[in-house]
Amino acid sequence: MPSVETVERAPVDQPRRSPLLVLFLTVFIDLLGFGIVIPFLPIYAQRLNVGAASVGLLLSAYSLMQFICAPILGRISDGVGRRPVIMLGLLGSSLSYVIYGYADSFATLLISRVVHGACAATISTAMAYVADTTSEDKRAHGMGMIGAAFGLGFVLGPAIGGLLGHSSLRTPVFAAAALTFANLIFAAVALPESHRRTAQRVRLRWKLIFAPVLALPYQLARHHLSSLFWVAFLGTFAIAGFETTFALLARQNFGYYAYGVGGLLAFAGIVQAITQGYLIRKISPRTGELKLIRFGLIIFAIGMAPMAFAGSLTMLLVTLALLSLGYGFVSPSVASLISKRTGEHQQGEVLGLNQSSLALARICGPAAGGLVFQHFGAPATYVGGGLVAMLALLLANGIKQDARAF
Repeated sequence: MPSVETVERAPVDQPRRSPLLVLFLTVFIDLLGFGIVIPFLPIYAQRLNVGAASVGLLLSAYSLMQFICAPILGRISDGVGRRPVIMLGLLGSSLSYVIYGYADSFATLLISRVVHGACAATISTAMAYVADTTSEDKRAHGMGMIGAAFGLGFVLGPAIGGLLGHSSLRTPVFAAAALTFANLIFAAVALPESHRRTAQRVRLRWKLIFAPVLALPYQLARHHLSSLFWVAFLGTFAIAGFETTFALLARQNFGYYAYGVGGLLAFAGIVQAITQGYLIRKISPRTGELKLIRFGLIIFAIGMAPMAFAGSLTMLLVTLALLSLGYGFVSPSVASLISKRTGEHQQGEVLGLNQSSLALARICGPAAGGLVFQHFGAPATYVGGGLVAMLALLLANGIKQDARAF
């Protein structure tokens, strides 16, 4: 790993603003820009005569780069600090939007998605920042705040993008670029460092920085936290299958098109944001993360498995709420537990491995969900998603309640 002589958890400065609040705003604005752009990618690609298979490649390229780059950037942040890596991610995201806006070919679009996916891997660095600045009893709440920022960005982004894209599909893209660059300036001014070196200059050994990528298969299979990585993978695999097929389900069963689907997904996003931003803070200190993960997976399965059989809007909303509530409990609780069971100077790298497992799930989940939906129908897709959540529950039940950090 990078050679680091001494690293302190807390910054020297005493910022006027709460670092967690500033980080929340930073992640929220970043995801808002993502949400503004991503719904228009298939339409934008079609106008460049890009086929459906190539659109799938564009979407997968983003997650693939996250999978590769998350542990690399996490390890770098363990060496040089969180703030420079977050700044780099925001700068790269803004650049990717500019490339996207000027794209006139599939190759250029692919480059923009590769750049954005690599830079979006800094979310693991944001989680490491939370680990640096929160005590263990507040860790799940801090991770939940990051999840809430995600949820709100995805809820509000498409709505803003829809308004901006009324006349031109390029307008939302350049708006996202400007918003992300403004976010970079805001973070540069307001976001303090959380993980500082205090002795000699950090020496980065590039062979060891890239070692996490080469070791990914082994780490995901044999790491002492691999069970938690797989719980995260399975939960995200199931939710990604839902996200890929829900518009088809809503149209098939209820006749909803873009506006109706958008409203339902906004409802789900709000439930998830409330869960991660508020309920986690109230419940986690009493139950602990492991119990919350198990409970969340049960609620997730109860919501997803019968969704394809919902015969009324009320039933559909109930199942959506349960699914969103369950995943809202699971995702930040897994990240919090991983953080607590990781040594202080490995937070970025290990949370990067977790982010890689999530990215891998978002590569595999959409393909599996779409394939099952096409060949076996909606009931098989959603019952299958519930069974995947139950498999994750079996893994979670095998995790010990108490474990030391490595």
